[in-house]
Amino acid sequence: MELRRLAYSLSFIATNTEWHLFGSINRDDSNPSDIDLMILCCDDKQADDLREAIDLDAFELPLHLSLFTFEEADSIAVTSVQNSTAVLTVDSTGICK
Repeated sequence: MELRRLAYSLSFIATNTEWHLFGSINRDDSNPSDIDLMILCCDDKQADDLREAIDLDAFELPLHLSLFTFEEADSIAVTSVQNSTAVLTVDSTGICK
């Protein structure tokens, strides 16, 4: 999976993050128009670093990236609102699960 390779390549930045898919790609639409990816981060700096490091044009489909701190995500219940699915986490050692 391309996202897993991306997360692994960014594991030094993405430590303790949670990656979610939402939208058409998450619903397994037969012809999704894009990849809606939400990454929950520890803090604003980590979100900024990931935003800078991720090439939005590196995927076959357009990548729409949303970054939130865990605190922000909880305060607006974004994972519920977007009906997202957690697809991987990068643990404290940088290992993608």
